[in-house]
Amino acid sequence: MRLAHVTDLHFGAEEPEVVAGLRADLAAQRADRLLVSGDLTMRARDEQFRAAVDLLNATGTPWTCVPGNHDLPLDRPARAFGPLDAYRRLVDSDPEPLVRDGGLLLLGLSSARPYLWKGGRIDGEQLARIGEAMAEQADLKVLMLHHPVFRSAQRPNEALVHGAGPALRASAEAGVDVIVCGHDHVAAQARLGRMVGLMSGTACSWRVRAGESQSYTVLDHDGDRLRLTVRAWHDGAFRETHTTDWYRTPDGWHT
Repeated sequence: MRLAHVTDLHFGAEEPEVVAGLRADLAAQRADRLLVSGDLTMRARDEQFRAAVDLLNATGTPWTCVPGNHDLPLDRPARAFGPLDAYRRLVDSDPEPLVRDGGLLLLGLSSARPYLWKGGRIDGEQLARIGEAMAEQADLKVLMLHHPVFRSAQRPNEALVHGAGPALRASAEAGVDVIVCGHDHVAAQARLGRMVGLMSGTACSWRVRAGESQSYTVLDHDGDRLRLTVRAWHDGAFRETHTTDWYRTPDGWHT
């Protein structure tokens, strides 16, 4: 199974050359599915959502998405009374998709909240859904949300999603293998108890962090091995920058 994790496209602040390179590189990777963990747009405008969807469709790869905080409008009435209206209309009517695809079991959660301009939250109903949805058997169980559940070495002071601890406990109890997230615009991995935490950088915007470039991550799963390969933008193309092999053991996943 090959998956690709793409996040924080931020159309409205995109780099056209990087967008073209991302489209070509994703198509070349021939992944089974793209996992898109939010912030498709900068300002939740219709044309920004359409541009993001056009890019994802152009890769020729099935994709699954959750919204990020930038996918909620800044306009206060729209944010209060229909925060995901444009997302539901232009991206996916279900902001919390559950996908069963061969050996993959994927649950997406919407962590963006209209009353939290930047941060996110996982609530009690979503915690229960993790336990229910991920109780099935699968070769690889993946939980996807926009806001991070772990801190990266590059940005150790950034806030975690509210409810990160309970979400990690619920995920571990349900046998989740990998939690993918974005928001911080850096490429990072961490062992989260028995699970793997994965964060990718901004895929194609100019909003890169110091020392980082645009990036995404390829996940190759084969039995008890999971290879994570970061592909970052350098010298006009996306290129492999580093690879980490994780192994499933009776004690969970280890490098």
